[in-house]
Amino acid sequence: MPESFGAVSAEALLAGEPLDGVRAEGGDLSGNRLRSLKVQDSILNDVSLAGSEVYSARLRDVRLVRCDLSNATLRGFEATRVEFIECRLTGMIATGCRWQDVLLDHCHARYAQLNDGRLHLCEFRSTQLDEADFRMTDLEGTVFADAILRRADLNGARLMNADLSGADIEGVMLRAEDARGAIISAAQALDFVRLLGVTIK
Repeated sequence: MPESFGAVSAEALLAGEPLDGVRAEGGDLSGNRLRSLKVQDSILNDVSLAGSEVYSARLRDVRLVRCDLSNATLRGFEATRVEFIECRLTGMIATGCRWQDVLLDHCHARYAQLNDGRLHLCEFRSTQLDEADFRMTDLEGTVFADAILRRADLNGARLMNADLSGADIEGVMLRAEDARGAIISAAQALDFVRLLGVTIK
């Protein structure tokens, strides 16, 4: 990211024009419809897009700090080297998203819908993902570190080299074939056995 950023108002996001090397501070844009959200090499701080609908979202080398995307719908969400820090993503819909090297750190993402997507080499750190929807999502190489995945739906997800060893997986939903290639802790092994309907005598 550049050392200095050009300050813009959060309302600049509504124009739908590409933003590069900017810093947006504050602003309540909740409930809006954006035809495009294209941002790179930038910082968004305390910006709310809660309940908004974005028809094309592309972020690259962007840091979002304490932003609110709860109940937002982001279509065609592509993110590369993006950091969500202490953001509210509760109920966010990002079906079919394509993420690479994305970090969620201390975020609230309960009920988030990230199904039918591809999340490669991402990290969910100290993030709440209770009842999140990861169905049919490729999670190859993704790390869940001190994350809460209680009752999350992983049916049909690809978990090759996905590290679940630091996650709370109580009540998580998945099939036997979905667990192939996942990295789990010894303690979680018993949870997986129960999930897969295996009885140990």
